[in-house]
Amino acid sequence: MNILLVDDSLLIRTVLQNTLNTHADADKFTFHCASNGKAALDIMEKSPIDLVFLDWNMPVMNGEVFVDVVRQDNEYRNTRIIMATTEGQKSSVLKMAKKGINGYIVKPFTSKSILKSFDAVYTRMH
Repeated sequence: MNILLVDDSLLIRTVLQNTLNTHADADKFTFHCASNGKAALDIMEKSPIDLVFLDWNMPVMNGEVFVDVVRQDNEYRNTRIIMATTEGQKSSVLKMAKKGINGYIVKPFTSKSILKSFDAVYTRMH
């Protein structure tokens, strides 16, 4: 399973990867990292990505624009997206749900919340 971690913070990308590496199926995961939505799209053009952990507020291309681009491209229609962001207002969650994301966790998150959100999406993929 190819997982793309998209956040402008190296620390957040590292926390996500280290947490997911504790998952029982971690030996099946290959990680890719990007610091903004544009870099993430560049990765997706070269490698099939199954799941994206996505920050909202990033330079170059933010998470909302990334979701719009991905959801309009048939090639990426099966790519799952989990927002991992500081944007915790109900209106923000609903806005992204309408755009087709598959999960949402609010920073600061815990290992437990990361794995819970991941498992909710992961189990539906198989």
